[in-house]
Amino acid sequence: MVIATESTLVVEAFLSDKSFNETVLYPSDGRYFNVKLSETGDVTNKRAIPVSAAAVRLISDEGGAWEYTESDLVGSPGLYTLFDNDFKAKENVGYKLQITLTGEKTYESTWERMPSTAAPVMGEIGFTETDVQSYAIELDKQIIKTIRGMMANIQLPKNNTREPIYYRWKFAPMWIYQAPLPASSTAGSRCWVRSNLYLRDYEMQLDIAGEYTKDLFFMPTIRNERIFEDFSVLITQQSMTEPYYSFWKEMQEQTKDGAVFDAPPFNLQSNMASTDGVVKVVGYFGVIREQAKRWYFNHKDLSYFVENTLRRDCTVPFQDVAPECFDCREYSFGEAVNIKPSWWR
Repeated sequence: MVIATESTLVVEAFLSDKSFNETVLYPSDGRYFNVKLSETGDVTNKRAIPVSAAAVRLISDEGGAWEYTESDLVGSPGLYTLFDNDFKAKENVGYKLQITLTGEKTYESTWERMPSTAAPVMGEIGFTETDVQSYAIELDKQIIKTIRGMMANIQLPKNNTREPIYYRWKFAPMWIYQAPLPASSTAGSRCWVRSNLYLRDYEMQLDIAGEYTKDLFFMPTIRNERIFEDFSVLITQQSMTEPYYSFWKEMQEQTKDGAVFDAPPFNLQSNMASTDGVVKVVGYFGVIREQAKRWYFNHKDLSYFVENTLRRDCTVPFQDVAPECFDCREYSFGEAVNIKPSWWR
């Protein structure tokens, strides 16, 4: 058992070669560079405590300096943002992250650069129909159930660089939820939903030669209301240095049963340290190359029929009707808004 005798700072931060304005063109709402700070005094804690009132600064070996601004949004404590629409990491430039907490305790990263090897143009996204076996409990007994679904995948282009490429893929899903029993007002009938908890995992791959298919994520297709109307995922492909890749690979092993940093990880390599060399830090500041594609999926893309069961589920006799049956804004599995994104197909 690992016991921490004092608080441990947890840092989540990265830079890429894509600015906010460039990420808008993916298409998406755009992504600024953030630093998320939290701390814990015990590695067995279920969730770290956000760290506020810190001074977060980025410097470059060319003499540049940028200040991060702490978010004042409800529900976003410990989040610091670099609000610059055009800023992005440059080729062959070193960057260092500096953090000063209340009480003048200071931390900083090592100098980091983008990987010298550029990945090929991001491959095509597709899917295959497949079933998976999953454990379930029925009548107090553990059984194995077959879940019908699809596996999203990416075609990795040929790697002509003669160098290994260290890939990581992240997923940002959005879908349409149509209330099956809308009230007289149509304002709550149709919503676009985001969720950081759905497809929250990531995939990784050390690539040498390319020219093969890499599985990205599995999604059930039966009784999955996310695909009844239309479903989209922004798939972000990161290529990174070997140390940063190793950090995320170890993180993946430690967080198999939970989201990243749900339980503060420990004994991971880190390029962050306190300036006095005493206080422990968890996390890694990386500089990556980034590409992304927005992928759409509809149940009509399948070779078999998928029934929309929402109306039937909302009209079960002798059961209370959930609010989301009447108003999509009450949907409980994500952040639902009735405003269509400007980039939605």
